[in-house]
Amino acid sequence: MAAAGSGSFQDGRIASKRLMMLVALLLVSCCLGYGFGDEDHVEMEGIGSNCMESERRALLAIKSDMYDPGDRFSSWTGKDCCGWRGVACDNTTGHVTQLDLHYPYPNDTEVIYDSVEFEIVGASKVNPSLQELKYLKYLDLSMNNFSHAPVPKMIASLVHLEYLNLSNAIFDGLIPPQLGNLSNLHYLDLQAWNYDLLHVDNLDWLSRIPSLKYLDLSYVDLSKATNWFYVINSIPTLEVLRLSHADLPYVPSPLPPFNLTAIATLDLSGNSNITSAMLRWLSNATSLENLLLSGCRSLTIESVQVALGALLNLKELDLSDNSLKGEILEILNNVSSSSGLKHLDLRWNQLSGDIPPGSLRDLEYLDLSWNFNVDVHILASLGNLTNLRHLDLGGNSISGEIPPIVGDSVRLEYLDLSSNGIIGKIPQAIGNLTNLVYLDLSRNNIIGCLPKTLRTLIHMEELNLFNNSISGQIPETIGDLQNLRILILSNNHISGQIPKKIGKLHRLQYLDMSYNNLSGQIPTTLGDLCNLTLLDLSRNNIDGELINLFYGLSACSQGASISFLVLKGNNLNGIIPLRMGQLSRLHEVDLSSNSLTGKIPTSGQLSTFDSWTYVGNKDLCGTPLPACPVYRTPPDVRVKDDEQLERLLEYTSIVVGFVVGFWLFIGTLVMKQAIRFAFFRWIDKASDCIYVQFAVKLARLKSKWQTMT
Repeated sequence: MAAAGSGSFQDGRIASKRLMMLVALLLVSCCLGYGFGDEDHVEMEGIGSNCMESERRALLAIKSDMYDPGDRFSSWTGKDCCGWRGVACDNTTGHVTQLDLHYPYPNDTEVIYDSVEFEIVGASKVNPSLQELKYLKYLDLSMNNFSHAPVPKMIASLVHLEYLNLSNAIFDGLIPPQLGNLSNLHYLDLQAWNYDLLHVDNLDWLSRIPSLKYLDLSYVDLSKATNWFYVINSIPTLEVLRLSHADLPYVPSPLPPFNLTAIATLDLSGNSNITSAMLRWLSNATSLENLLLSGCRSLTIESVQVALGALLNLKELDLSDNSLKGEILEILNNVSSSSGLKHLDLRWNQLSGDIPPGSLRDLEYLDLSWNFNVDVHILASLGNLTNLRHLDLGGNSISGEIPPIVGDSVRLEYLDLSSNGIIGKIPQAIGNLTNLVYLDLSRNNIIGCLPKTLRTLIHMEELNLFNNSISGQIPETIGDLQNLRILILSNNHISGQIPKKIGKLHRLQYLDMSYNNLSGQIPTTLGDLCNLTLLDLSRNNIDGELINLFYGLSACSQGASISFLVLKGNNLNGIIPLRMGQLSRLHEVDLSSNSLTGKIPTSGQLSTFDSWTYVGNKDLCGTPLPACPVYRTPPDVRVKDDEQLERLLEYTSIVVGFVVGFWLFIGTLVMKQAIRFAFFRWIDKASDCIYVQFAVKLARLKSKWQTMT
């Protein structure tokens, strides 16, 4: 028993020692992992901190090569990179899984390409440390400026990527086929910023991404990718396919069986090799909701009718800029069965006719502009299209008056009836369109006054009534449209003064009232429009001085935005104020053909303007106009001037002498008592003497008078 008990005790001691050793080993391993900085350990220094140190350093290296205008990376401080802007991590492992570095500021220097605005920003580089983020699932580098660098091949090593967006980032050259290694991608956007920057010679690599749902290769040169159609058709998971302006090669018949069973959006705009056979092939795309075939030019109404009749789920159809000839009805008859159509764009074709009443009741967007032959009766149909938000009928042959029924389309936000033959007045019912943001009635024959109901359009941002025959005065209620950014009333017959309440339009950026009959002075309230970039009041009858306008603009807290100022052909008078030179953003000015006077100041911005800015002001002189004249007096005039000067000096000396002598005499009397007493005694004696002499003469005259009578 004793031996047995001793053995049990020994075994217990051994087990206890082993347990203590195990605990010690665990503690040592924890200390090593925490204290000696294994670069793949999970940081535990702060609550919620779960950022890999190696990945944090990689992010900082990436940041060092990215353009930063100020606060783009302001949150990239401290140890927890998972809380940085644009960074997200896996809650379990702590690895960085999302990196969003798209350029976030939309208001930098703009460049326009193919009617699309892009941003030119400071140059960036893709730092090689990007490949250290091996667990990335989401990467967005769009809208940056990578200065025509090639698409980095190292991105292909990020095999866990599911989302990759490199669009509009100014990459150049061949898209690396190694991107086919990203077999987990669901979203791939490689849209080029400009045509011919990026190109693909073969699209076979796309077939190695079997789960792709979104693909955008717009503006990428695919002219050598002759297999494009077959590769695309081999990805049945595709839901969105955008190949706009990609110079797609011609695809000969016969075409393979339709395999894009999930396709919902298809954009083939700007490709001239879209054939009738391809449109028939598309008739199998029963899931298609958005079809964009703008600017394909090879299409005919007959070729699109087959496809349209079968696309029962179509919500958006864009056939613009195709020079399609025929009746609108020929297209609508084929999409009318698709009762859910919401977006229809048929601009820049050669269509005629109108929309039959009762059709397309679900339509929200309709653009029939610049077809030139759209019928008058379309002002159409507007009462039935009660869901419309966007209506553009500009550039057609619509005549007659705007019917009051236009007020029934109360959801309208955009209305363009410009460049037609519309006559009559603007109906008061226009005030019912309280959701209207954009109204363009320019280039018509509209008459009458501006309707008072315009004041109800409080969401209006752009109002364009250019080139009509509108008369009367601008109502003070124009100041109620406080969301206005653009106001164009030029080339009309508007009279009266500029309303003072126009100064309440603090968001106004573009104001053009030129070529009217406006009179009176420029109201001082115009100086309150600190966001104004263009002001054109030319060819009116405006008078008065400029000082009040420039006093207000120069007092803007952030500096006035005005860049273009056109005031030519008025009756403005007075001098050019010095405050005008303080407007640092002022680039173009026209003050010609007025009645301005004096010498032109040359301070600040005023030193940058050419002579045409000031011509036609006969009393204006100085740089850049001829120098102000120096007047020299002729000799005979100088002689007369000298004589007059001598006489003036003579008379002046007499007056000065009298005044000085008088006050010296008075001062002497005040200061010297003896002289004062002697003076007053002399006065008394003189007055007595005068009195005696006067009395004697008076007595003699009296005696003589009595003798005569």
